[in-house]
Amino acid sequence: MKNLLFAILAISACIAAKSQDIYTAGYFTVDDGPQVAAVFRNGVAFYSQKQLGKDFYSSAIAIDTLSGDVYWSANAFPQNSISEGCGYVMKNDEILLDNVIGTCINDISFDGDDIYSAGYMNDIYESVAAVWKNGETTPLYTYCADKHSSEVLGIDVVDGVVYACGYYEEGLTYGCVWVNGDLYAMYPNSKVSGITYHDGDIYYLLDECTTSVYKSGEELYELQNYGGSCSDVDAIIVADNDVYTAGFLGFINCLVWRNADCIYLHPFGGDAAFTACQYFEQSLYYVGWDHLGRGIIFKDGVQLYSLDDCAFYDVWVRPSPLAVEEIKADDGSVVYIYNFFGELVKTACIDDNNLNINDLPSGFYIAKRGKEVTKVFSTKME
Repeated sequence: MKNLLFAILAISACIAAKSQDIYTAGYFTVDDGPQVAAVFRNGVAFYSQKQLGKDFYSSAIAIDTLSGDVYWSANAFPQNSISEGCGYVMKNDEILLDNVIGTCINDISFDGDDIYSAGYMNDIYESVAAVWKNGETTPLYTYCADKHSSEVLGIDVVDGVVYACGYYEEGLTYGCVWVNGDLYAMYPNSKVSGITYHDGDIYYLLDECTTSVYKSGEELYELQNYGGSCSDVDAIIVADNDVYTAGFLGFINCLVWRNADCIYLHPFGGDAAFTACQYFEQSLYYVGWDHLGRGIIFKDGVQLYSLDDCAFYDVWVRPSPLAVEEIKADDGSVVYIYNFFGELVKTACIDDNNLNINDLPSGFYIAKRGKEVTKVFSTKME
């Protein structure tokens, strides 16, 4: 086993199997005041960001499995001027990136020690698609010019490769997919609203009159929509060889799909939406807001709770640090292998410090032997 020891307390939380915390990103209001951007843990505001006279909201959240640090967006908009908004990247309760006026952060990802944020920045005329790496703009993503607009709506960074999606406007609106800043695919009269990388393939959502799921440039299927149009589908994840997506239909019916079929349909009495989903320990969590202005959280079709005067835009589920005391892996010859989400994927006995995990899908894992926690890699060849 590689001798790369991560001496951090939070790692134990990533290998607890029974208890979990649900983190959501969004906003809340108090007494009809401005919106307050916040990260909630199990329905309670955990971190927040606000300024007098500005509406704030958080569009994205990502938690470092190794350190337990919470990275999240905080977008500020003066109540009378969207163009003077400002996007922030927060690390726990501190400002990590304070962008210039006219920026907005739509999504966050991290890769090793690098923090990526994506959205747009305003030039003299229009918005320009942008990705920031550790606070610095990636020039390849300043895609538009000549008074045209572009925007990055989603991002996923894996092993130093940046996968991004969004749109570009030049008379028509073109849905775009970028890989390391180079244009990978473009589709007229559409937007690419969500993206994820999984096991060697790029999965993304193409929104036209209906929404279709694409895999590495090829259409897999069109989402079942009951004769209507999928008004907005932004969330896409891949788990256990299934593709899960979430969104809303006509602003009233909120849906979750597994592959091409709807598995959960929640009708509301007015404007409502599902905005994000995550698969954790064989369960699907998804969030959004309902027609009564409440942030809502569901697990496998059942509502867990709601929060008044609130909306959720992203979700991240992870083992609870309270479960640390339950971990009793003191046998020095037994190694427990966990994936990125803290799920136990393999148990092995080792001799002479040799560990082979190349039977697992390629990527990095966490190995725990006794009190030693190590980052290990599988280089499985497909």
